[in-house]
Amino acid sequence: MSRPNPFVLTAGFLLFIAAFGGLSVLKEGLFLDTHEGDTYHLLDILLRIEAGMRPHLDFSLPLGFLAFLPISSFIDAGFPVGSAIIFAQLSLASVLLPFVIYVCVTRFSRPLAWLFGVLVLGLVLSLNFGAASDGVSISVHYNRWAWAISFVALALAILPAPHERPVLDGLLIGVLGATLALLKVTFFVALGPAVLVAVILRWRGKGVLAVALGGLGVAVVATVLQGFAFWPAYLGDLILVSGSEVRPFAGLTLNDSIAAPKMIGATLVGIAAIFMIRRSGQEVAGYAMLLLVPGFIYVTYQNFGNDPQWIWFLALVIFALRPEVGVGQIAGHDLRLLMSGAAWMALAVSFPSLFANATSTITHASMDETRFMPMLPDDRGHQDIFIRRDRAQTMTAQVHRDRVDPNWSRYSEEVDRSALSELNGISFPHCEWMAGSRAYLERIAEELRADGVTSDDQVLPADILAGLWMFGPFKPLDGGAPWYYGGLTGLENADYLMVPKCVFVAKIRRIMLKELNEADTDLTLVSDNDLYALFTVTP
Repeated sequence: MSRPNPFVLTAGFLLFIAAFGGLSVLKEGLFLDTHEGDTYHLLDILLRIEAGMRPHLDFSLPLGFLAFLPISSFIDAGFPVGSAIIFAQLSLASVLLPFVIYVCVTRFSRPLAWLFGVLVLGLVLSLNFGAASDGVSISVHYNRWAWAISFVALALAILPAPHERPVLDGLLIGVLGATLALLKVTFFVALGPAVLVAVILRWRGKGVLAVALGGLGVAVVATVLQGFAFWPAYLGDLILVSGSEVRPFAGLTLNDSIAAPKMIGATLVGIAAIFMIRRSGQEVAGYAMLLLVPGFIYVTYQNFGNDPQWIWFLALVIFALRPEVGVGQIAGHDLRLLMSGAAWMALAVSFPSLFANATSTITHASMDETRFMPMLPDDRGHQDIFIRRDRAQTMTAQVHRDRVDPNWSRYSEEVDRSALSELNGISFPHCEWMAGSRAYLERIAEELRADGVTSDDQVLPADILAGLWMFGPFKPLDGGAPWYYGGLTGLENADYLMVPKCVFVAKIRRIMLKELNEADTDLTLVSDNDLYALFTVTP
């Protein structure tokens, strides 16, 4: 197997980062045409951090601080948020580059090395949320980052090297694994068992100790940056979201994540890979794959978009582990040939998503800027992140007419509609916004000011987004959350509770109002208008 030249790889990948990632810099800002709700979630977090608030300690968040540190570091350096996001991705790709080159040189032949490096770095630099969609989005950017880091760690653990270096490789795996735990813990929990099994089988105690030391080093750095109180606060947020009624999964059910039409191809190739890799005599990889494929499926089940990003990585693993011709057969067919076929099938299954990632920065560079407007108001600053005007201001909503219109009420019970939510004698219709997030936040903030809410007041909205404070002279809610993850976090610090008449996720409003009613919260009505019901909260 011909190994790639590390110097040629370095030059080639640097050129790729500059070219593919550099396309994002051609515009004066970040232009997004989808997932603006998720982007407001990200902006809420970043602006809280800019204001001196700390994740987990000052506001609830089930994501690790490393999901935002690369971006907030550029904001602290004076970059507006759109540019900060772009340069954070470029910086992360540059930091990951030495790890990628090491994996390429020690685990892959020359063609596979180039493919692995381009796909991993491209995943970091992409402006797509991780599915076969042609929209430009920064939604759940941390999932792309976590997949890329996972693939580097998994390649080190699973694939054999010509010269074993258990200490060095173990340290690298430990650093990458701990980084995942502080980025998005789902990846660490789901993929960690496969890595641990591979390390134990391949390197025994020496490798396990090296992994532990690498992870401990990252933990020490995190403690220095965040303080000792960070750890119980982070754990508390993870426990909160794990028991939340509102988000047991992000999209498809677990069954559909395994066997839905768009998933079944990945699942079948994954099962075939387990069987063929074990048949090829690769004992370590075979045992690891028994845990890894279910782990991949679980991560996909937990991630918004539910695209099996792992399938192209599986293709490269299959290619790398093919035995020589004549080593084994299945049903009279040479095993090497069968594994090659399975790998090509995996690449074919993953191609739509790969194509969306590959074209996202090109699409961004060709955006018509006249169709966009800033996501944040002028007085908030950060005027270099944009959303399409129609998505920002088109006030389209889905309404359940059978619950409020006598003409249709007799059909309501037949389709098992949920009853209208109520709080303090006020009923709230089922109404969900389909677009118009910027106009919604802007208009609600205007009305709150008219109702006497001041810059010293903190508001808890009964909806998924909590970013109203970005559109008015208000404070972010201490102890609250930028997104509804579960519970009434921050209620004890709220001066007002605002219950919208039309929301972005009606299920969340229903859950929050149920919790408020069960808590017997002391509320006093201040205003009941077409936009919302506003209550003062008495501790």
